[in-house]
Amino acid sequence: MKNYISLSALYLVVMGCTPFKPAISNADINTLSEYKVKGRQGILINQKLSFGEYTTSKVKRSWTKGGNTRVPVTVSPVVDFLYPEILTVENRDRYQTFGFQMKDGLQNNTDVYAATDFASEQLLVGNNPNSIVNIIKDITGKGIDQSYMFYAQVYVNQDNKPWELLLDNNASQRDAKQYIGYFGYDQTRYYSLKPITELQTSKGPKPIWMGSVGYEICNPDNQAVAAVSLMDNGLVYLAATNPEERFLLANLCATLLLQQDIAE
Repeated sequence: MKNYISLSALYLVVMGCTPFKPAISNADINTLSEYKVKGRQGILINQKLSFGEYTTSKVKRSWTKGGNTRVPVTVSPVVDFLYPEILTVENRDRYQTFGFQMKDGLQNNTDVYAATDFASEQLLVGNNPNSIVNIIKDITGKGIDQSYMFYAQVYVNQDNKPWELLLDNNASQRDAKQYIGYFGYDQTRYYSLKPITELQTSKGPKPIWMGSVGYEICNPDNQAVAAVSLMDNGLVYLAATNPEERFLLANLCATLLLQQDIAE
């Protein structure tokens, strides 16, 4: 993934596009509010990420014990099939994880847990029709059989069922023009993540050589309601949707930004 991003960064220099701005295909960029990201670079001890009115708690990386505060990690096998096994039991890959909380001014709050470098079959726990794997199968008509996936759960307020993110980092770079990731709650409430492969320039959108530089986030009607640039410090774009949806999308963008160097 780093090789693709390095080539993309070189292309920015060649194009003289400073600062970098992503070109979003499914929305007028002017309809999305742009926010600069703070806290993504530098020393990551006691790291907090912020953009606009949103700020995470201190990011907890490399769990050694514990994890999802809403489910006992000692439960094995998983009793409640709403909780994918990856984040409810101890496993040897805990060093490839992070978690944080976020609040807004309307008393909404979230708990976010993420993990990387695991096989998709680890999510096939029980027959829950609203699992992210089954949601994707219903939307695309295809199953998932991949390794080294990035996975996250976002719990909103007191809901014991999470929104789930499933993303193949390698495919999003290698097959950037075709790949789509998903962030979903059930078959009607979900977002698609489409790799951004073009940049804004004074002469209009220009394609990068290869890979992607972030994601545009589209609702089921294929309207871009958010976007995130993963270059340098990062940029977040949010549409003027209702406050609850903006808050959810802010959590998704923060999660994507924070997976930086998670597997090192």
